[in-house]
Amino acid sequence: PAIRKAAKAAAPAATPAAGRPAETQACIDKRERILAVAEDLFYRHGFAGTTVDMICAELGVTKPYVYYYFQDKHEIVETIAWRASVACLSTMKFPADDKRPAHVKLAEGLQRWVAACVEHFRGSTLAFRVTASLRPEFRAELRTLANDFYADLGALMEEGRRQGTLSFDDTSVTAMSMGGVVGFMYTWYRPDGRLPPDDLVKRLTATLFKMIGLRPSSVSSKPRTPARNHPRRTRK
Repeated sequence: PAIRKAAKAAAPAATPAAGRPAETQACIDKRERILAVAEDLFYRHGFAGTTVDMICAELGVTKPYVYYYFQDKHEIVETIAWRASVACLSTMKFPADDKRPAHVKLAEGLQRWVAACVEHFRGSTLAFRVTASLRPEFRAELRTLANDFYADLGALMEEGRRQGTLSFDDTSVTAMSMGGVVGFMYTWYRPDGRLPPDDLVKRLTATLFKMIGLRPSSVSSKPRTPARNHPRRTRK
């Protein structure tokens, strides 16, 4: 099956199929422009309230321009939601050779999680707001991402508790409560609100630390690049 454009957009650089020329930077820039405009329109007007005509009008182009890069409106919104979901839900991944204590990795992962959710606020909001409009198979892929995230989060929490650096009660209840704090940010967060993004990230991260009894003073290791291993989505 052909590699989905949604997966290409989620990855920093997609390897072209055998025998095909590499995508030019101009094409990448055009696709990103379409996604940026569509994301803003979807956020302001909703999925049902946004048409391809509206996207074209905002871009100053005709429909063939958009359809060259995306099959339809559903592929555009899925591309946006998938990229945001991967960015937010891969934050608990660490290299296999990372031997730092669990609470250190968890502190780093939580900060990355909150920062990614704030940075990709509009895209991640779409995954919640337009769920009913997404294809069942795409919703299943989002659930798989979320399940993997919570499995990684729970494993680090339990390891940290065994090591005596964390204190909380039920792992699943605590993890899901943390997910509620961050995941439902779309119901109250406003990018133009009183708190700058960096301040919000610090405060939300501190709140999550308190929920698992993690003392900031016990964390001093240098952050590392997250390990991401998400197969590219393919057209069924």
